Amino acid sequence: MTVHILLATYQGALHLPEQLRSIEQQSASNWHLWARDDGSQDGTQALLDAFKQQHGDRVTLLQRPMPDCGPGLGAAHNFFALVHAVAPGAATDLFAFCDQDDVWLPEKLARACQWHAASPCPDTPQLYCARTQVTDARLQPLHLSSLPRRPLTLHNALVENVASGNTMVLNLALLQALRRIDPQQAVLHDWSTYLGATACGGTVHFDPQPCLLYRQHAGNVVGARKSRARHWARLGSLLQGGYRTWGDATEHGLQDLAPLLTPESHAIAAAFHAARHSPNATERLRHARRAGLVRQRRSAQLALWAAVLLKLL
Repeated sequence: MTVHILLATYQGALHLPEQLRSIEQQSASNWHLWARDDGSQDGTQALLDAFKQQHGDRVTLLQRPMPDCGPGLGAAHNFFALVHAVAPGAATDLFAFCDQDDVWLPEKLARACQWHAASPCPDTPQLYCARTQVTDARLQPLHLSSLPRRPLTLHNALVENVASGNTMVLNLALLQALRRIDPQQAVLHDWSTYLGATACGGTVHFDPQPCLLYRQHAGNVVGARKSRARHWARLGSLLQGGYRTWGDATEHGLQDLAPLLTPESHAIAAAFHAARHSPNATERLRHARRAGLVRQRRSAQLALWAAVLLKLL
């Protein structure tokens, strides 16, 4: 079993050396790094070149630009380019998304490998994810990321992503499903992965033990800072159009995954479509309940119902 680490970089020279060192220090040493830079001008590429020189065949650096994948198209497209480029050597291989500015704890890959090895259904999509230790830019602890309050199922994945991409380790079946999703229609690579796992009859495991230091700084593409004001501002942005954008991307993703959906997922997807497009508010709410749409927080659930009634989903 080899873990293929998919590292997407852009202007990451400040923090990338610490992340690369934490990869070297993994207790599970059966890794292969695949890295793609999105057009950095700060020395990131030189750091990757040096890492490649040090580790030889254990590192593959993708050349840019790749067809339909950049450069300069953003984090999600960068990760999707890696998803399509990685070349597994065995059916048991695993795939881990890697952010340039985190620091992995030594047992990160080992814990994921242990869970995958014990999976009773290795031929179906399997997704490991975990809690993180959120830190400031100097890696001083701030707080632990939240634990899920409700089951990680398609009912949740349709309207929310609770699986942080920097913790994800997926199997080959899920990678192959993810390759069906058009990057142009996806919101985020990790949300698409969560959607694929839950829609295609897979299993999602959330490890309550933190697996990495999640560094917060001014350059984060997606942050994890906690504040009541930030939470309500986020809900406000969703009601102003964010839900609609995410809903469109989710429906496109489901269409791409259609051949792999379970009968139950097809029924849920149909109800989700009706909840978004029915002209009558009462009908939209009825279909949303039939789809079992659920978000983790109570306030977020209330905002979801408001979005359904106002046709903002």
